[in-house]
Amino acid sequence: MLQALIPVIYKKFGAWYTKHFKKLFAIPIIAFLAASAIFVGNFIERGEVFRKNIDLSGGTVVTLYLSEVPQGMKDVFESHEISVREIHSVTTGELVATILEAGPEIQEEDITSLINQTLPGADYDIRNVGPSMGDSFMESAKKAVIISFILMGIILAAIFRQPIVAFTVILSGFLNVYEASALMTVFGIKLSPHTIGALLMLMGWSVDSEVLFDSKIFKEQGGTSIGKALEAMKTAMTMSAAVFAILIALYFVSSSKMVKEIALVLFFGATFDVINTWFQSLSTVLWFVESKEKKEAERI
Repeated sequence: MLQALIPVIYKKFGAWYTKHFKKLFAIPIIAFLAASAIFVGNFIERGEVFRKNIDLSGGTVVTLYLSEVPQGMKDVFESHEISVREIHSVTTGELVATILEAGPEIQEEDITSLINQTLPGADYDIRNVGPSMGDSFMESAKKAVIISFILMGIILAAIFRQPIVAFTVILSGFLNVYEASALMTVFGIKLSPHTIGALLMLMGWSVDSEVLFDSKIFKEQGGTSIGKALEAMKTAMTMSAAVFAILIALYFVSSSKMVKEIALVLFFGATFDVINTWFQSLSTVLWFVESKEKKEAERI
């Protein structure tokens, strides 16, 4: 049943895409404007675009040694902008410790006072984390992004000898990261070393499908550009479906908050990658090739 249905889906989607691919360019524009509105709203509301975790912003870390987490404790601390994270034993699943993380805006005295009120007599350790390591990490990440985009553009321009290819791929990679970052803030995912790593991974994802489409359009002889693009789209759809299935499984199977956040960020990026690849990058290239072929036909 499914095997018979897939070719029908490809055919209908291909016919719809062929008819509307120029109009579909509006979708990435809307996504970009929506992401920009989210960032502006964040800045107006909190004075910052991203909320950073303690590794990047610095702050206070408290390790509570509890055999169990009392009911309502998490709500008390989170109402004071203090995150609560439980550490469990891998082998037994027992609670080993509970970690409280507070940003630099919360004083250590206020945290200890709240702990003594909520958990009188509790055993805990407290330490301060400076922001210097986070600043160094952010600077390194920025340099890595800039250098990656430059090298990506040079390599693609050299392979395809078409500036439009380098432009659309770099733009798609930027939009994937930009829009996934915006959605992170909506879901309360803070900027941290592991989420930055996930965002950097999205840059690599922005290349595979674009190269697949561009190779078909510019390298293969014969046939129309839209026909070659639709042929490549079958492979691209299969790749995207596999990625979504893996990330969904990773999110629901894993019990680690860090892994869940990575899976969620990658899921956001994979969703925007489909939008920006098919409706921005591919639509722009097809528009360019179509215009070029039209001009050549008029000369003849």
